[in-house]
Amino acid sequence: MKQRILSVSKLTQYIKNIFNNDVILRNVLVEGEISNFKLHFSGHAYFSLKDNDSRIQCVMFRNVASGVPGLKDGDNVVMSGSISVYEKNGQYQLYVQSCEKKGQGDLFIQFEKLKSELEYLGWFDQKKKKKIPLFSSRICLVTSPTGAAVRDMISVISRRNPHIKILIYPVLVQGPDAAREISAAINNINRFDGADVIITGRGGGSIEELWAFNERVVAESIFNSNIPVISAVGHETDFTISDFVADLRAPTPSAAGELAALSYLEYTEKLTSYQKRLKKDIVGKIDINRLRVNRLKVTYFFDKPEIYFRTHSQTLDLLRNGLETAIRKSVDDRKIAIMKLRAEIKGINPKEAFKKGYVALKNKEGTFISDIDRISIGDKVDIVFKNGVANSLITGKGRAEDEKEQF
Repeated sequence: MKQRILSVSKLTQYIKNIFNNDVILRNVLVEGEISNFKLHFSGHAYFSLKDNDSRIQCVMFRNVASGVPGLKDGDNVVMSGSISVYEKNGQYQLYVQSCEKKGQGDLFIQFEKLKSELEYLGWFDQKKKKKIPLFSSRICLVTSPTGAAVRDMISVISRRNPHIKILIYPVLVQGPDAAREISAAINNINRFDGADVIITGRGGGSIEELWAFNERVVAESIFNSNIPVISAVGHETDFTISDFVADLRAPTPSAAGELAALSYLEYTEKLTSYQKRLKKDIVGKIDINRLRVNRLKVTYFFDKPEIYFRTHSQTLDLLRNGLETAIRKSVDDRKIAIMKLRAEIKGINPKEAFKKGYVALKNKEGTFISDIDRISIGDKVDIVFKNGVANSLITGKGRAEDEKEQF
């Protein structure tokens, strides 16, 4: 019997009919964890439903998705619907008719737990993040050597600045050994290879495929790196622990290349622009100063400088005469002040009083007596004259009626 030849479309349609006519597959209840959830602008939702061993692609059209808002990766759900084949790619998938949330999946819980712990330790603190250098000469890519992400980064960096040396440190980016390899790569670059910037990341994928970048060992290596690290994991909507710890998060690997490499063309164009502006400013200043010099050449000073100096010489003589007059007056004023002070000092000199006939009394201790109350009748005192001393005995004393008459 000759075997019938089927086209791909006919074969796919045949398989689809088997799915559609199966009683069980027309109405199934499936429990699992949502992964790689994408809400299209049309309102339809596309995602995977997985457990520890398997996954199935799912489609939730807008009329159903609008009734279950807030679905996200990590949600544990029970979904009802039918299994059929999407003929465009020959893939079977679950067409969801209803959805009931049961809780968060294990990976999502692990993610939130580690995120909270590292945030408490200050690993996400913006103050601790290093600046990405403006000019880099060596950039190290820690990623898979065969993925689209590494090709995108090399293409962008080489296009922006062909003078930058790109070092590729090949590692696994998914699987049980990926986190350890990524961590070791970052540590080794810091120890031996050296670079101005490290970019670590990969292309998009499900939460399981990106999980290596949610491991603590990778976060610790990024946090302890002395070299600035850019995290470029997945698409713009994907967030990993590495994104929070890194010095800079790029929404995509291509964007990481843009952020790490200053455009050589833009840089040279700016330098040329600055050079032209500087030249224009210098020429402008030279022209302005040349005009000033030309104006000065025809001024009074440059035309007849001897007259200028003669005028200032006369002014200098006037200032000198004024200064000499001020000095003489100051000296005369001080002489008069000194003469007055001398006269005052002479007036209070005790010897001058003795010359006028005044005498002074001293007690037996040799102390001058200035108060009548300090002597008594019978005291022996010395009368001091300007040229000698006479001994005396106090035989009487009395107080003057008007003390203003005392001298």
